Amino acid sequence: QFLQLASSICGAQHWTTHFMTLDMVEETLTALNETLMSLGQDPQKDEESMEEIFVSIAEAADGIERAYTFANNLNLKLDPAHWLFDYTLALARVLVGLGDVKSQKYASEWIHRVDKYAARFENEGMQKVVVALRDAWKRDGSDSKRKAETKSDDNKKLKSG
Repeated sequence: QFLQLASSICGAQHWTTHFMTLDMVEETLTALNETLMSLGQDPQKDEESMEEIFVSIAEAADGIERAYTFANNLNLKLDPAHWLFDYTLALARVLVGLGDVKSQKYASEWIHRVDKYAARFENEGMQKVVVALRDAWKRDGSDSKRKAETKSDDNKKLKSG
């Protein structure tokens, strides 16, 4: 309700509207993380939840995209990642958490927006998180390839020996 009020009174491009949107994005991403953690208990319920999850992810990504546009339109000599890093990282975590390569590649696109910032201003632990999220789609493919190679090697050993 506050977001609608801010938007109608101040306008869609007013700073209060953008900060209210980011607050909603933060709540959405927190709820998505909680939902992803509880998946796997009831397959039928999981299937119903997935559509809601995808809609929520799209809304969060749209809100963050609008925040980047707003920040860039301010023409400050400051990378928007300084104040959008946490939101971008949270979105990437949710996307990687979905587990499919397409979502992980999309997370990588988001992480590319903040990786220069992270390299300069974040601690070593956070830099590792950024790299892990950025490269998650590469690991997934290599893990599958490695499993297939291991299985092939195991089959060869069984046949020969």
